[in-house]
Amino acid sequence: MKKLLVIALAVILVVSAVCVFAACEKPETVTGEVHYNSHDVEYGVKVDVTVKGGVITDVKLYTDAESGYRRTSPDNADYGWDRFDETEAAYNDYIKDNFVGKTVEEVNAYVASATAEGQTVTTGPKISGSTQSSARIIVAVQNALTKLSTAK
Repeated sequence: MKKLLVIALAVILVVSAVCVFAACEKPETVTGEVHYNSHDVEYGVKVDVTVKGGVITDVKLYTDAESGYRRTSPDNADYGWDRFDETEAAYNDYIKDNFVGKTVEEVNAYVASATAEGQTVTTGPKISGSTQSSARIIVAVQNALTKLSTAK
């Protein structure tokens, strides 16, 4: 009986140690955004990013109504833009494939900018034909990551 009790206590101790050092780390959710005015339109993206153990576990992309920003440029034949519906439909897979499951370091290595003067993604994932929308998401996620308690 003593042997069984000692083994049980040892197992509890090992599980507790693992929980303390890794597996039981609580997730942290932070909000990030980027926005700017261009041609009298407030373009931008707002996200909630959840991180656990240095890995992104979820990214919530706010809708235009929730954020107050336009995240996707509307179709405009004068400029040859005709991908609004396609871009909006691509967001979930884009986020799942390029952010969820990635480490904070991997996502912070993406290089993008989102300003009224122009949006570019020089390294990192892009939604085909939607470089500006891709840049807005990358910058908003990276902005959120700067707010992690471990980033301070």
